[in-house]
Amino acid sequence: MKGTTWRARRVTGAAGTLVAAALLGATAVGCSSGEEPAEGDDAAPEVVRLLTYDSFALDDEVAAAFEEASGARLEVIPAGDSGAMLAGALLSARDPGADVIFGIDNTSASKAAEADLLADHRPDAAETLPAELAAPGEVGDLLTPIDTSEVCINADEAWFEEHSQELPETFEDLVSEPYRDLLVVENPVNSSPGLAFMLGSIEVFGPEGWTDYWDSLRENGVRVAPSWDDAYYNDYTVNGGERPLVVSYASSPPAEVVFSEGARSEPASVVLEGTCVTQVEYAGLLAGAENPAGGRELLEFMLGEQWQSAVALSNFVYPVTGVELPEEFQQWAPRPDDPITLDAEAVARERDDWLETWRSVME
Repeated sequence: MKGTTWRARRVTGAAGTLVAAALLGATAVGCSSGEEPAEGDDAAPEVVRLLTYDSFALDDEVAAAFEEASGARLEVIPAGDSGAMLAGALLSARDPGADVIFGIDNTSASKAAEADLLADHRPDAAETLPAELAAPGEVGDLLTPIDTSEVCINADEAWFEEHSQELPETFEDLVSEPYRDLLVVENPVNSSPGLAFMLGSIEVFGPEGWTDYWDSLRENGVRVAPSWDDAYYNDYTVNGGERPLVVSYASSPPAEVVFSEGARSEPASVVLEGTCVTQVEYAGLLAGAENPAGGRELLEFMLGEQWQSAVALSNFVYPVTGVELPEEFQQWAPRPDDPITLDAEAVARERDDWLETWRSVME
């Protein structure tokens, strides 16, 4: 975020009711801000509404560029974490109160096929993207890849140096005695990175061995936090907690520097590349959108150079197009060499059963 204007215009007041209404399946729509045009003024511009998760940030200059190019006002509607956002959207399918949804990822994309949530549209630019970024199954033609990230274990390097202890390197290391009571993960039922980490363990240990792995994690003292915020900001030692290993992102280290306001010149965390799992975030046109033409224009813009160039430092993810990464990413968050990639069809088919199995092991 480069300024406060866009943050102030995120949906509040009357449209704050929209977020709660969406989660309950209601249909009312409110405006986020702005005054009614005075008599004699031109009519207010049309609005394009983007439904997303709370932590999404949109660069002011990018928002202004879209508004200038489209002639429409852009509203961002935050609706909880990614799981809550998708659940609310499914409840209000066909009467969504928004035009585009953003933040569905490859661990939950199959859920978007339910309830006729999405309308058929993919930007022309999506045809040039790598095939492996496509959403799984029948939503592959309905969802557009916008950014990627790697979910990885982050380690507090100074803690390990202070305790004269070697850093772990692999999933297997995390269940060994030297790392007892050191790891915090997120609940995969509620958390997108938690789900990615669980699915990564299934890729590593297979459908017959992954539950034994989680048994071993539990016996080795893993803490399961309800959310990424809770794990990263409350439990992780970099932020004053008691656990020096946390499930986070390959792009978390540069965020530590950028958001330190000059207090850090280097990240405190290092990424354990042997634990990285690829995550892809998608956007889609919502069925029943009030402004489908504006929604299609926004989707095209999201794959354009301005949006793609800004995603790294606004949301600490990687662009899906060939734009250059910022210096902070090149220095502290180069793409992991060989991340774990998920079997999209297996995730679509088995996701809910795997989550129930995880509950039986860990709860």
